[in-house]
Amino acid sequence: MRDFEDMKLGCFWEKLRFCCKKQCYILFGRIMEYRHEVCVRRLQKENQVTVVFFAMCLSMWRYQSLYERMMQNRHFRVYIVLAPCISFTDEQQRKDIQVLRDYFKKHGVCYIDYDFASERCIDIRKDLRPDILFYPQPYKSLFRPEYDSANFYDKLLCYYPYAFWTVLGEWSYNMAFHNFAWKLYYSTELHRQDAIQLSFNRGRNVVVVGYPNADIFLNEPPIDVWKPQKSKKKRLIWAPHFTISQERSFVCHSNFLWMADLMLDIAFRYSDCLQLAFKPHPRLLTELYLHPEWGKERADAYYSTWHTLENTQLDEDEFKDLFMTSDAMIHDCGSFAVEYHYSLKPVMYVLQDKQAYTDTLSQFGRKAIEAHYIGKCQDDIINFIKDIVLDGQDVMLSMRQKFYQEYLLPPNGKQVADNTIDDLLKSLGRI
Repeated sequence: MRDFEDMKLGCFWEKLRFCCKKQCYILFGRIMEYRHEVCVRRLQKENQVTVVFFAMCLSMWRYQSLYERMMQNRHFRVYIVLAPCISFTDEQQRKDIQVLRDYFKKHGVCYIDYDFASERCIDIRKDLRPDILFYPQPYKSLFRPEYDSANFYDKLLCYYPYAFWTVLGEWSYNMAFHNFAWKLYYSTELHRQDAIQLSFNRGRNVVVVGYPNADIFLNEPPIDVWKPQKSKKKRLIWAPHFTISQERSFVCHSNFLWMADLMLDIAFRYSDCLQLAFKPHPRLLTELYLHPEWGKERADAYYSTWHTLENTQLDEDEFKDLFMTSDAMIHDCGSFAVEYHYSLKPVMYVLQDKQAYTDTLSQFGRKAIEAHYIGKCQDDIINFIKDIVLDGQDVMLSMRQKFYQEYLLPPNGKQVADNTIDDLLKSLGRI
C-alpha cells in the first residue's frame, strides 16, 4: 500500500512539474516573441543583417548551401564560427574542428577559428554584433558557455535540424530552444504537424522549407570517394549509431557491439566482390573510449583496421558523396533512415524489435522505415548482402521511389536555401 501511495505521489509531482514547466515556457515564449518583434523592427532600418553560423563538426554542418546563397545577397553580412562540442573528448573535438578547417579551406570559405591552446572564445556579441544566429543543434551543454544560445535570447535564433527527425520526443520538438527561437526551418509538413502536437508554443515559429541537405543531394554531382580497387566491386556502407550503452543514452540501439566483428568478417569473406565503408556516428568513438569492454586502445585499433584493409575504408567526412556513389547501406541511425533514400539504393535497418521501435516513431519515421529491409541477426545481414547487394534481387525499389517523390523534394519548386532566404527577407520586410 505504501508503495502505491508513493507511486501516486510521484505521478502527482511529475504532473505538477510538467504543468509548471509548460506555463513558464509559454510565458517566456510570449516575452521572446515580443523581443523578436523589437529586433525585426530595428533590422528593418538597417542596410545589412549580420548572420552567424556555428559549426561543431562536418557531419552535422547543414548550412553550406544557405551560407553560399547569403554571401551572394546584399542584405546579409555572414560569419562562420567554429565551436567544438564540449561533450566530446578533447581528442574528438580537435579532430572535428580540423576536419571543418580542411573542408572550409577546400571550399574557399572564411571562418573564425577556435584556439585550443588558449581555450579562448571570440566575443561574438562585441566583435561580430550578430542579429541572427544559426545553431547546429538545439541542446544544452554542447558548447562553451560563451556560445550557448541562452546568452543570445535578445537576438534572432534560427535552426535547421541536423537530422531528418523520425522520432516523436521532447528532445526533438520541445526543448527550450524550440520554444524560444525565432525561426525553426523544418523539412516537411509532417514535421510541422509534429511540432504543433508536441511543442508548448504549438509550432508557431516553424516554417517548412525542405531538408537542408536536399540542396546538396539534388544539385551537386557526386564525387567518387571510395578507395580504388583492382576490380569492380559492390559498395556497401555500414553506419552504426553511437548509443551502445543504455546507461548513457535515452535510446539504445546496441547493434555495434554484436556487429563489430561480424562486419570485418564479411569484409574478409567477400573481399573479391565487396567493398565496405565504415561510417560511424561522430560520437561513437567517444562512447567506445568510455565503454568498459573497449576503451581507447581497442577502439583506435578497430578504427585503424577499417582504414588499412584493401577493401575497407573509414569515412568520417561529409556523407553525400559516399551515399550517392554506393550500392547499398546497413545502419541503425534515425536520420540516415531518410537521407539514404536520396540515393534510391537498397538499405537495411538493423532492429531487434521492429514493432517496438516503430511505435516510438512519427508518421514520417514509419514511412521511412517501411521502405527499408529489416535485419535482426547475422543471417539477415548476410542474406541482404548475398541476395540484394550482390545478386540485385531488390523488391523494394518502387517503395523507395514513392517515398522520394512524396517527401524528399523541397516545396515551392525551389532549393531549400532559397526558401529559407525568401522567408527571412519577407519576415524582415525586405521583400
